[in-house]
Amino acid sequence: MAWLNCEVVVSGAAGGIGRAITLAMVARGGRVHALDRDADGLVRLVAEGQGQVVPYAVDLGDTPQVDAVLTRLLAILPGRCDVLVNNAGISHVVPFAETSDTQLDQLWRINVLAAMRITRALLPPLRVGASPAIVNIASELALVGQPGYVAYSASKGAVLAWSRALAIELATDRIRVNTVCPGPIDTPMLDAEFVIADNPAAARAGEIATVPLGRLGRPTDIAAMVAFLAGPDANFITGATFAVDGGKTAR
Repeated sequence: MAWLNCEVVVSGAAGGIGRAITLAMVARGGRVHALDRDADGLVRLVAEGQGQVVPYAVDLGDTPQVDAVLTRLLAILPGRCDVLVNNAGISHVVPFAETSDTQLDQLWRINVLAAMRITRALLPPLRVGASPAIVNIASELALVGQPGYVAYSASKGAVLAWSRALAIELATDRIRVNTVCPGPIDTPMLDAEFVIADNPAAARAGEIATVPLGRLGRPTDIAAMVAFLAGPDANFITGATFAVDGGKTAR
């Protein structure tokens, strides 16, 4: 796949890992269709995107909004999609016994169903892409368990299982599907989890101590892996899972 004029769709694009992925795709010559509920973040992303970011403000937990944005997206795409990155996700840090139905519903709608519905809608334009690739963002917690993240882990585990099955089903269409499992990445989402701890500084230090490489990941660490998997050097890789976690899940 030639990156120049490549049509890319990224969900959860306005901040953290999604922002880094979007800018990495733009740097390689892609035009990115950026989906996010953070309208202000999308404005900033467009300003950074060298004229190559098309914003779509949407709450991926809201089915009518998703339907509307997919209709708009399919009308704007030039008949094809080359890369889809399902990155959008939320977390709730709460003991499973205290997890509410609302939280369960939010996790499933945004972390799992939104990715599935976006992917299903984009299969026709992906099938005519030059060398189409889907990269799904799961989590280290799809691979290992951690207290307080039971429902979140289940949602990311679902993403992982879905990705593997989808890779086999879409292989005859030349659409590659791979999964990236980030470890602890220095993003506003992770910061929000530290803030609710009794001692945020200690929580941050404790998280770093779990990483053999001795630091939190950077959004660009994930973006580099996504760009590789979406690009021509990965054209014989599908159905694979990549932990980008500083060695944390290798313990």
